[in-house]
Amino acid sequence: MGKKVFTDEEMEMLRNNPYTYSVTPSTLYFTKEFKELFWQEYQKGEVPRQILDKYGYPADVLGKKRIWGIAHNIKDQYYSEEGLREGSLKRGASVNSSYEATEEAVKQLQDEVRQLRQEIERMKKESSAQ
Repeated sequence: MGKKVFTDEEMEMLRNNPYTYSVTPSTLYFTKEFKELFWQEYQKGEVPRQILDKYGYPADVLGKKRIWGIAHNIKDQYYSEEGLREGSLKRGASVNSSYEATEEAVKQLQDEVRQLRQEIERMKKESSAQ
C-alpha cells in the first residue's frame, strides 16, 4: 500500500501550519526553518513522530511511511552539497531548468487555449450557418 493521501480538510490544516512550505494530496513540503528544527531535535535523540507532532504535524494525518520518509529526506538534504532548503529539489534539477520548463509549459498551454478558442469560434460559425 502506498502513502496516505491527504483529504481536503487535512491539506487545509497542513497549509495553515507555519512550517509548511506547500502541500498536495500526496506530498508535504516543509520550510527550511522546520527542517533545521527537526534536525536539531533529531540529533538530540528525539523520535521523528514526536518532533512532527510537537510542531503541529499529527502522526495519524501523516502516516507511518511518510514519517519515516520525512526523517530520511531531511537527513539526505542535511548531508547534501546544497544542504537544507525550502520545499524540495529533484536530483539533477536546477532552479533555472525548472523555471524554463515551467515557462515552456505555460507557452504550450497558451497555444493550446488559443487553438481551442479558434476551434470553438469555427464551430459556432458552422452551427449558425445551418
